[in-house]
Amino acid sequence: MSQVVRDLVAVAAGGAPVYISTVRAAFEALPVEGSFVLRVGVDGFGGDDRVYRLRLPHLAPLAPDERALVEEYVLAALYNVISTVGGRGLSLRADGAHGTEGADLAAVFERAFGVGAASRLARPGYGRAVNVSERMDEAVSPPDAPSLGRFTVRLAEDGATDAADAADADAADAVGAGASVGAMGAAARATGRIADLCDLSTGGFDGTTICGIDIGGTDIKLALAVDGKAVRFVEYDWFPAAFHQVAELIDPVIALARLLRLEAACMRGATPDAAALAAALAPAYAHGVDTATILAAVAAGEPLADPAFTLDAIGVCFPDVVVKDRIVGGEVYKTRGMRNHLGAQYEEQFRRLTVLNDLLAPLVRADGVVGIVNDGPMAAFTAAVELGAVDRAAIAAGVFAHTLGTELGTGWVTEDGLIPDIPLEIYNCVIDLGSYPERAFPPDDVRSVNNFNTLVAGTLQKYTSQSGVFRLAAKYLPAEDPALLARLFADGLLVEHDGALLCPTEPRDMRKPLLEALMAAADDGSHPAVDRIFREVGEFLAVAWLESRWLLDPAASDRILFGRLVKRRSCFALMVEGARAIAPGLRLVVADDELANTPLMRQLRDDGRYTVAQFAQAIGAIHYGNLRRRLAAGATA
Repeated sequence: MSQVVRDLVAVAAGGAPVYISTVRAAFEALPVEGSFVLRVGVDGFGGDDRVYRLRLPHLAPLAPDERALVEEYVLAALYNVISTVGGRGLSLRADGAHGTEGADLAAVFERAFGVGAASRLARPGYGRAVNVSERMDEAVSPPDAPSLGRFTVRLAEDGATDAADAADADAADAVGAGASVGAMGAAARATGRIADLCDLSTGGFDGTTICGIDIGGTDIKLALAVDGKAVRFVEYDWFPAAFHQVAELIDPVIALARLLRLEAACMRGATPDAAALAAALAPAYAHGVDTATILAAVAAGEPLADPAFTLDAIGVCFPDVVVKDRIVGGEVYKTRGMRNHLGAQYEEQFRRLTVLNDLLAPLVRADGVVGIVNDGPMAAFTAAVELGAVDRAAIAAGVFAHTLGTELGTGWVTEDGLIPDIPLEIYNCVIDLGSYPERAFPPDDVRSVNNFNTLVAGTLQKYTSQSGVFRLAAKYLPAEDPALLARLFADGLLVEHDGALLCPTEPRDMRKPLLEALMAAADDGSHPAVDRIFREVGEFLAVAWLESRWLLDPAASDRILFGRLVKRRSCFALMVEGARAIAPGLRLVVADDELANTPLMRQLRDDGRYTVAQFAQAIGAIHYGNLRRRLAAGATA
């Protein structure tokens, strides 16, 4: 039995991935007499309790490196649970364990996750997921709730069978190893409400001005709809991970929203001189402008517009955990610079970002709406609206989507039309327990598998995003396509600095150009090493699919992909090929021009200057803002 673990360790030490799904399958096949089951109960938000089941080899017979891999598997699985579903705490119970195995693993968990740490800032890598859960708890619970914002761990006695644990255990065993049960899990069934809500989002545009904002890690994209017609698209480049103050992140968003409020006023005639207002705003639309230029244009334009004019709604997708329109995560790459710079002041400063919806509220009518969700759920919502516009049956099981860009965004709209109040930070999930040599590099080195924020190895951030493409290029090009690698260095897209291999972000951010160069090489069709890169990204997506099924058991089985990595058909086709090698049952769907079914998305498709891949999320944010506006006004699905 130890040979099973021994073989996994050998693969990891050799530099190959050891997928968490592979480990789970190998351990599930262990003989009962030589293994035990660890049951993990999640104290969820809003009564959404869940249970997960892990079969493990007995620990005592294992060599130190074998035990280390088993413990890492347990920590990774629990980290994935907390990163995805959150919760106020966990209960652990080891069934059929020998001696103190359950207690030993609970102690390992508490140490690794910093559960008893004096402050959130002091928590190590895995503990960042606990920080997010605690901030979520503070956002969704009454201020006087017991144990508010304090994550707890409970060790149940070996073989304990209290009623709740027993019911959860039976349910998990009934549907498969590791399945989750709860309000948003296997118990949820189709009501058809998702299609009705999608219909609401695309109607009632007459007489409205609505702004959609897609906030990403390398740019902000905005779209403005007047009477249901897309009249303006704006793209603003930035690098929030380098910011030291929260104002650096907030100010551009507010400035751009103010700009489009003025654009709407101009289109509506809420100005004595539309030509003068348009001329005042023109400098803000130049390519590559900075915040100061936008603010100057806004300052020049505001005296020329009716000060009482406001938008009907603003829809926003933001790359962090969002609950009830409030940004509550605080552990993402985009805020890394602020966390590192502000130190003990970060928690207080982050609360200013938490209330971004309140800061945008003066730009909308008193009965208007500012609706904010994570960028992943916005992708799922966008896909649901576009698919449902032509085939309501296509979304009956809900929609599960990913955005592949700076990081991996994940979104889920259930068959009931709900966006669950869970972290769903699947980009943080560990999928690879191997690739040991690549762990030696610091996270900013493109060769590293270590997470930028947490230093945890093997998370999807370094596998399915642009960072994954860069990492694989550094891994394969030196031996398989040195000429292409030399060109990347010659063009300044890769540089060596103090022994590290980097993609520069200053004085110019080269991440987009590097990704474009590698995608163009895939398009060229004469670079087998680059083809291999995008196939492996597809493999990683398939493992992410397997892990999301274990974590959530969503009814939706397809995965709809948005973002820069899939905007070229050649790259997407290679990903599909790689995904099928791991999970033949997975169907990947690209959100390109073929997904343009609503009037607004068709206008984007036919614009000629922009692509659906670029601005789909901003259009989706308009639909989301419109849906929230109509529901607030009493419309019914």
